[in-house]
Amino acid sequence: MSTPDPIDDTYSLGATSRITGISAEVLRAWERRHGVVVPLRTDGGTRRYRASDLERLSLVKRAVDLGHRIGRVAALETEDLEGLFEEERRKDGQVPLDGILDSLERLDAASAQQLLTTQFACLGAQRFCEEVAVPLLAEIGERWAADRIGIAPEHLVTGLIRSVLGTALHPTSATLRGPHLLFGTTAGERHELGLLMAAVVAAGAGANVTFLGADLPVEEFLHAVDVTGASVVVLALSASTRADSGRAIEALRGGLREDVAVWLGGAGSASFELIPGVERITSLGDLDRRVSRLIVGGV
Repeated sequence: MSTPDPIDDTYSLGATSRITGISAEVLRAWERRHGVVVPLRTDGGTRRYRASDLERLSLVKRAVDLGHRIGRVAALETEDLEGLFEEERRKDGQVPLDGILDSLERLDAASAQQLLTTQFACLGAQRFCEEVAVPLLAEIGERWAADRIGIAPEHLVTGLIRSVLGTALHPTSATLRGPHLLFGTTAGERHELGLLMAAVVAAGAGANVTFLGADLPVEEFLHAVDVTGASVVVLALSASTRADSGRAIEALRGGLREDVAVWLGGAGSASFELIPGVERITSLGDLDRRVSRLIVGGV
């Protein structure tokens, strides 16, 4: 039996740049000046990055985004980098939303983006969603309903939160080894921001996440499960859920193998009458715990 080429299952410079959010120029500089990672090289000298390199680069970028000097964090082991974020989390008390709200009212996208990114780095996926994203969206909605703010800030914050969360779905060596979960909404369900939050929390808990987005017919879910080999399909129902969503969920459950689980969450799921083979997700914390149980082989 031949030995696998070590270049197999690696990432190009361009792919690494897209996944980590670090430009190719900065990547080269960090390698040359600070030795952040040492990529493999092809016979022709082309850089190839391991999944572990991407994981480390993402941690370094988070630390730099928080204000740490690259010269300092580049010398830290991966475990020590993770400790930096734990230290930041211990420091924080109640998450300050005033600065973010002020930036949104001024439509200062750059400032709001930086504040949101910093909070995500400090709090982690679940706490960011529960303590920043959800209350921030609720406050913006209340101010708009009271005619204290225009619709533009609401559109702006939705886009910014989606951007921050989207980067957190990039795979790491840990999540690629985790249970595979598909996230989506059935046809007619067009609200996906809550679903995106759930997907990011699951990825943070160690799941290998495929985010399909909103408004998908049952056939697309079934095909996606066949292609990816996913073990769980996670669906979201909005508060204004459609009557035919129940029929779509029943059709999806009936078309899946028995060993593929279906989890249902979202504001509309509380009033949904569960059918056999469909389980209700009551909170982001509940989702996190379920993923953890899958990883350790529980139920």
